Parts: sequence; structure tokens; C-alpha cells
Amino acid sequence: MAYMDGRSLAVRENGDIAEDIGRFASRQDLALYISDVTLQMRNLARAADMHFLAYLLEMAFQEAFDIGNGRRGQKGADA
Repeated sequence: MAYMDGRSLAVRENGDIAEDIGRFASRQDLALYISDVTLQMRNLARAADMHFLAYLLEMAFQEAFDIGNGRRGQKGADA
């Protein structure tokens, strides 16, 4: 799990990422959470005129949103 220490992004060394993922009821719930976070970051990037970053975050948002709503990520659905 990443966190901000005030100046730089640090990665938790001793934690198990499965603990963090395990709090979500399903893969789709996790994807919907990711879509919410990426949408917020996309809006920040747009507000700061970071056009290419906003575009990349939009792509991440769309992918997570589709997975969260059962449109992608199912067996045979990823192409």
C-alpha cells in the first residue's frame, strides 16, 4: 500500500497487500474503488492542465469502471 509521507511516495515494506485487498467484498468492488480514486485524480490533473496525465487517468478510470460493472475482466471478456 502506498502512502504520502509529506514529500515522497513510500511503499509499505512489511505489510501484505492481500490484507488491504481483502477488505473488499469482491474483485468488482475493488475495481469500483479504483475507478473512484482514478476519477478524482483525473479531475485534479485536468484542473492543473496536465492533459496527457488526465488522458491516461481517464483510460485507467474507464477500465476499472468497466471491470467494476461486469463489462470486462470476466473469463473470456478481456480481449
